[in-house]
Amino acid sequence: MTEQRLCALADIPDGGARGLLREGLDDRLCVVRQGDEVFVWLNDCPHEHRPMEYRQDQFLSGDRGHIVCYAHSAHFDIRSGRCFAGPCLGEHLVKVPARIRDGAVWVPAELPTLFD
Repeated sequence: MTEQRLCALADIPDGGARGLLREGLDDRLCVVRQGDEVFVWLNDCPHEHRPMEYRQDQFLSGDRGHIVCYAHSAHFDIRSGRCFAGPCLGEHLVKVPARIRDGAVWVPAELPTLFD
């Protein structure tokens, strides 16, 4: 599988999130870091297929415990992407496989789509 370097791990605050791969006004990806792990999701809420953050890089709840789509208050588990509260209960974010190598975050060169 061909990969692309997404960013340095240090570019994502530990316990925080960043939007990456900007397309127009929106970031294509939501990347959450927890220590030496990263969880990468398409920045697309399954409720109405729109970006989740209300302001650039603002994906997490106030306690940083889960991902929130601020449009309609859907709440997602950081690790599984499953919606546990809100209008798309039980649905999932689209996962992007990621790995950390040499202090950088790598994802597939060809990203998944909403309908994979």
